[in-house]
Amino acid sequence: MVKVVLPSVWAADGQTEFEVPAGLLHEVIKRFVADHPSYARRLLGTDREPAGYINMCVGDTLIPRKSRATTEVPEGSTVVLIPPMAGG
Repeated sequence: MVKVVLPSVWAADGQTEFEVPAGLLHEVIKRFVADHPSYARRLLGTDREPAGYINMCVGDTLIPRKSRATTEVPEGSTVVLIPPMAGG
């Protein structure tokens, strides 16, 4: 299993950490949404694929958008989802 960590502002019930099976990052996100469909609008695009505007880290490594479908998330890893931020 891998741990998926969401921003606290997304946690309606206070839960920010979830476990899902290990696999490719793209598939980990899809599996998370399948298990927790209330997060689909935040994490998936209209094509039902993981949204490109969400930053995703595996451990301490920020994964480039182009590599998400091929990045393996090993057992015991942590995936941190970071929403886009605006300001200046």
